[in-house]
Amino acid sequence: MDSSLDKKLNGFRQIAQEKLQNIFCSIPGSQKDIIIEPSLIKPLEYVCGASWLKNKGIDKIYKLDIVNPPPKRHQFIYLITADLLTFKHVLDQISGYESRESRNDNGLKSYHLIIFPTILHCFDELLESEGLYGVVELYRFNWDFISLDSGVLSLEYTPKLYREIFIKGDTSLLGSVAHTFRLYNMVLKRPHMILTYGEQSEAMLNMVHRIENSRSAPFRDESKDNPDFTAMILVDRDKDYASALLTSVVYSSLLLELFQYKSGYVTIDVENNRIVKEKLKFLQISKSEATDTKSKKDIATLRMHSGSDNIYKENRYRHFADVVSLLSSQAKSLGVESKTYKEMKINEMKEFVSNKLPQVTAQKKELFKHLIACEAIVQELGATFERHQTIEENMLHNENRKQVIAYIEEMLSTDAHKFNTIRLMCLLHITCGVAPDEASKFITNYCNAFGHQYLTVFNKLANAKLFPELGTSNRTNILSSISIPMKQTPFQIDANKLKLFPTESNDVPDTQTPTKSPGIPLKKDSTCSSYVFNGNYIPLVAQLAQVILKANNFDDISTKLAHLDTQIKISGKSIGDKMKTLSLAIKRGDMTGPNFPVRPKTIFIFIVGGVTYAEIAACNLIERFTGAKIVLASDSIITGSDLIEAAFN
Repeated sequence: MDSSLDKKLNGFRQIAQEKLQNIFCSIPGSQKDIIIEPSLIKPLEYVCGASWLKNKGIDKIYKLDIVNPPPKRHQFIYLITADLLTFKHVLDQISGYESRESRNDNGLKSYHLIIFPTILHCFDELLESEGLYGVVELYRFNWDFISLDSGVLSLEYTPKLYREIFIKGDTSLLGSVAHTFRLYNMVLKRPHMILTYGEQSEAMLNMVHRIENSRSAPFRDESKDNPDFTAMILVDRDKDYASALLTSVVYSSLLLELFQYKSGYVTIDVENNRIVKEKLKFLQISKSEATDTKSKKDIATLRMHSGSDNIYKENRYRHFADVVSLLSSQAKSLGVESKTYKEMKINEMKEFVSNKLPQVTAQKKELFKHLIACEAIVQELGATFERHQTIEENMLHNENRKQVIAYIEEMLSTDAHKFNTIRLMCLLHITCGVAPDEASKFITNYCNAFGHQYLTVFNKLANAKLFPELGTSNRTNILSSISIPMKQTPFQIDANKLKLFPTESNDVPDTQTPTKSPGIPLKKDSTCSSYVFNGNYIPLVAQLAQVILKANNFDDISTKLAHLDTQIKISGKSIGDKMKTLSLAIKRGDMTGPNFPVRPKTIFIFIVGGVTYAEIAACNLIERFTGAKIVLASDSIITGSDLIEAAFN
């Protein structure tokens, strides 16, 4: 089952190659050069390589440079993102080429723009206003799902869906996602049960239905087929901000917290990592002086793929405390193995050098990367990590509010980070609520530290429901000044009903006690997926997957999710009042529904706005203990800092 499913998931790559080849074949002429936008180079490598492009008639491959364009020799093919500013820069570049050479009268267009993932309506208008309508041809291209790792798919959209949809309110790219899911239905067959949670997820699913119904030929009825995934879960990112804003203790998550990530690769640059780069410079004077005297370490690249790195495969979803001890023991074992060759005879030495030495050398090289990464994580996060986790736990349970506010103010004055400081305040707003006077004071202090040019950032965050709206009435101010004890906020009420806060009964006794790494708090690993947040919180998508896997009938789902009322829909119908109607319709055969318990236990999860490695790790744990197959997909892999950074762009 798994091997055939993996082949089908990898089939999206072949389909993307076919689509790209069809575009190349539709362009007349044998000599073509391609110019690729830098942000698309890395994800394009998952679709095709340079040799594949050469075989399809591409002569030269250039990186898009607005300032220094390449010399024009043949026809130019541009591969760019659906960004208006980038599109304008490319048109200016083409206008420069046109001004230096005479226009051909053979009717063939010399410039071809492949837009990823879709062509925006304003592109045609801009093309006409620039006087290039008959010179430039536009093509739409979308590579759909890219397999970044086993069970992890990404659309690798640039710009990211979160910024476009939740911050800017622009849903133009949602149609491209709908086309991808139409292709999904053709390749993997439509699941009988589709659970949507969120406005954008529901809108996207409705788009898929409209696209299929608008086809000239009727779409094939798949109700009698066995889909590869029994159930599908579509969730908006804003329905579970906590899973993105909380700091995870999983190794793969911490790698992204510290290092730059792009399409399955992290750049291990210890001296210019994400923490150092976004801190106030005057707070790093002593550290920078110390690092100046040191020799700069080589910048390494680590691929986060279980098939290419065994060390990453074994440790990607482990608690960081476990990873440090395991890497330490592995380093010792490699050291012992390298010493044994000194005692070998000549024939044994020959066999060792030819067979085992390359493997040992490669293992040492990969291990060295991970050790450097772990050392950097401990150095940058370890000193305050335990206290930080306690503050986040207080936020989740709406406790010790004064301590939480004091910690945020202390961070802003002594260890200010451009994104992470706001990230904590946003988490406080999501979990406990932030009063207008608290928000105003924080904005003032933040702008005094980083500059008043960032004042508009808070309006953008408010659009995404990450920050309280500015300019609220004075009545709210008066109410916030009155000390009224509130044990539970709406966040805690929903989290308790969904059982997102684990209890001691979830834990399973563990006989092994792993070594604690410096500064990283250690909690007992268990069968509860809350381990990704040190036992404090269960990601929403992991809990929804568990609800589906454990359900014996529709009533089980209705009982556990009914408090969300119309916010959750199964196969387009709301849970709650319509649940009985839905059950009767399935019994009569009027509509197809899943048999409970679901068999096979396969679930496809898509998050509109980015998925975190904490959510991936939590679902991976459910896989291991239930024997299910859960695939997570989104437009990108993110951290909480990425959500905040999106408001700065």
